[in-house]
Amino acid sequence: MNTESGERLTETHHALLFAWIARAVIQRVGQEKGEAAILRATQRYGEQRGRRMALRALAEGRELDMTNYLVFGEWRGSDPSKAQAEKFAAGEDVRSRVRVCPWNTAWGDEDLLPYGRLYCQEIDHALVRGYNPELELEVRQTLSNDGEPCEFIFHQADLEEARRGAANLGESTVMPWAYHCGHLYASLRQTLIETFGQAGSDAVDEAMDEFAARFGERMASGVRAYQDTDFDSLPARGFTH
Repeated sequence: MNTESGERLTETHHALLFAWIARAVIQRVGQEKGEAAILRATQRYGEQRGRRMALRALAEGRELDMTNYLVFGEWRGSDPSKAQAEKFAAGEDVRSRVRVCPWNTAWGDEDLLPYGRLYCQEIDHALVRGYNPELELEVRQTLSNDGEPCEFIFHQADLEEARRGAANLGESTVMPWAYHCGHLYASLRQTLIETFGQAGSDAVDEAMDEFAARFGERMASGVRAYQDTDFDSLPARGFTH
């Protein structure tokens, strides 16, 4: 599914959508229950993304190792000036440090870090688990959870091989931010309705109303349009990045 608003959505919209939904449900059902449900929803979202990465790798005849995990990522930053990150080889591992992150920046600017931080507690492990649960990712710290900088160790990965593989694939694995925002919305909505029923649905609706008030109903409608998408399968070609 393509949307005209897809070219304008960015990781900042993705970050705010997550935090607004998390805030709305926590305010309705309480911190303990709300946070637990948001963490489960983030796990679902991340595992589905990881499975799609695995499907792409297998379709290319690649092994589901950590090197190819670094190759088959689905997103690219919309603006290099919004991020400051580096990857470097460390023995048989790849280490990553992120000093400026657009998600963390968006949450900080909007006083949403108490909600946004939940995303960072689960997303990276969920992605790897969905891709291949036998791989080992070490998340040492994240900016949103009082770490400086974010620090990750991708065990048993070859950085130069990963860079060559990613260069060969180009943008072919990258999905537009409309798709990513739609997937996030659908995963959180489904989990919250399964867990809380009408209260979960109301929380998501409240957050989407805020999203529409900030960014316009056209953009919000583009996100809602992914509500019934099968995110466990590879999407059809034809997206605009």
